[in-house]
Amino acid sequence: MNPWDLALNFKDVVLDFTYLSAFLILGTVLRRYVPFFQKFLIPNSIIAGFFGLIIGSQLLNLVNLDGERLGLYVYHLLALTFIAIGLRQEKTSWGKGPLSKSLTGLSCYIIQAVIGLLIAFGLIYTIKPDLFPAIGFLVPLGFGMGPGIAYTMGHSWEKFGFEGGGMVGLTFSVTGFLIAYFVGMALVNRGIKNGEAALVKGTDDITRDMRTGIVKEKKPKIAGLLTLSPEAIEPMAFQIGLIGLLYMLTYWVIFGITSLMQSAGLGDFVDTIWSFHFVVGLLIAISVRKVLDITKKSYIIDRGLMSRSAGVCMDYLIVGAIAAISITIISRYWLSILIMSVLAGFGTYGIIRFTSKRAFDDYHFERFIGIFGEMTGTLSSGLVLVRVTDPEFNTPVAEDLAYGGGISLFLGFPLLILLNLPMSVFNNSIGGYWIVLGIIIIYFIILWTFWRLIGFIKFKKPVKTPKVGG
Repeated sequence: MNPWDLALNFKDVVLDFTYLSAFLILGTVLRRYVPFFQKFLIPNSIIAGFFGLIIGSQLLNLVNLDGERLGLYVYHLLALTFIAIGLRQEKTSWGKGPLSKSLTGLSCYIIQAVIGLLIAFGLIYTIKPDLFPAIGFLVPLGFGMGPGIAYTMGHSWEKFGFEGGGMVGLTFSVTGFLIAYFVGMALVNRGIKNGEAALVKGTDDITRDMRTGIVKEKKPKIAGLLTLSPEAIEPMAFQIGLIGLLYMLTYWVIFGITSLMQSAGLGDFVDTIWSFHFVVGLLIAISVRKVLDITKKSYIIDRGLMSRSAGVCMDYLIVGAIAAISITIISRYWLSILIMSVLAGFGTYGIIRFTSKRAFDDYHFERFIGIFGEMTGTLSSGLVLVRVTDPEFNTPVAEDLAYGGGISLFLGFPLLILLNLPMSVFNNSIGGYWIVLGIIIIYFIILWTFWRLIGFIKFKKPVKTPKVGG
C-alpha cells in the first residue's frame, strides 16, 4: 500500500505520538540509572524502541501499536529529517577527509550489497528456494543508510512479492544498531587498550555526563539562535513550518512526475518514485537553501534549531522503527537475517579497517570507529563512538564524518537505482539479480580506480597514527 493512501484514525495517531513520547522519556530515565546502558552508551531512542516493541502489539500487547501505522510514521519522518538536513547546511567541505570518508562509505554500501546478495543466492540454491532475492539488498539499506530508507525501499518491493519487506528492512536496521553500539564499544575499548587512540588513554576519560546522558557537570550547550523576533513568531515554529512547506512541495513535485509517468504508460515505476521521496525532499531543501544563500536571506535559518528539528525527527523515527518490528516476519526470515548480518558485519569491519589506514593522513583509529558506527547504524551512532575517542571534538574527524555523509549520500544514489533494477526492469528474475550484481562489482572497481588515480588511497603498508604531542 502507498504510504500516502493509508487511512488513519486520528485518535490512533495522537495516541501513537503519546506512546512514543512516553517511551523516549522512559528511555532517558533508564539510560540515567542503568549501568548496562551507560557502559555501551546506548541512545535513549533505541532503549525506548525496544521497550515499545516489548509492551506493544507484538509481545505483551499492553498498548495498541500497529506496525503498519508505525511504518507510515517512519516513511514520513525520513523525508522530514532529510529536508531539515538540507536546509541547515551552511557550507560543504570537499577536502581529502570528507571525500575519502564518503568513498569509504560508498565502498561499505557496495560490499554489504554484494555479501547480502551472494548469501541470498546461496540460500536460494540450497535450502530456501522461495527466498526473495532482494532481501540481500536490504543489508546496505538497513546497515549503512538507516531504518527510514530500509523500510521505504523494502515496503516498495512488497508489491513484487517480498512479503514483509518493510519490516525486514527495519529488522536489519535494528541489527545494525546493535552491532554499532555493542561491537563498536568493544572495538573502542580494545583500540584504547592497544594504544591506537590518539587522544585518550583509557575509558576513564568518558565523562559521567556522557554515560548518563544528562548534562550536569558541564555548562549546557546552546541549542540554537533566535533568528526571528519571538514577538512576531516563535523561531522554532518558523523552522518547523519551513520544513513542512518544503515537504508539501516535495509531495506536489512527485505527484506531478508520477502523473506524467502514468500518462506515458510508465505506471509500473510510480511506486519506485514515491519510495525516493526523501531524495526529492533533500534536493528541494538544498535548492531552497542555495537560493537563500545567493539572495543573502539564509539568516532566517538557524543551523542549531534546524539540527534540533532533524534530531527530533530521527529520534521518533528510531523509536517507531524498532517498535514496528514484526516478530512474525523475524521468525520467517531469521536465518537469512542472522547470516547476512554477521557476515556483513565482518565485511564492513574489514573494508573500513583497510581504508581508514590508507585513505587518511591522521587519526586513523578515530576515523575507523566513526565510520564503522555510521555504516552499521546512523551518523548519530558514528558520532557517539567518535566522541568516546575524541571527547571535545578537537580533531576534524566528526566534521569530516558529517560532511562526508552528505557526499556519500549523493554518490550512493546510483546504487539505490541499481537495487531497484531487478524488480523494475528484469521482472524480478534471478538472472536480473546476477546482472545487477555484475554491475555493482564493476561500479566498485571503477570507484576504487578513481580513488587510486586521484591519489586519495594507497595500497601500501599504512603509517602509524602520530600521537598528539609526540
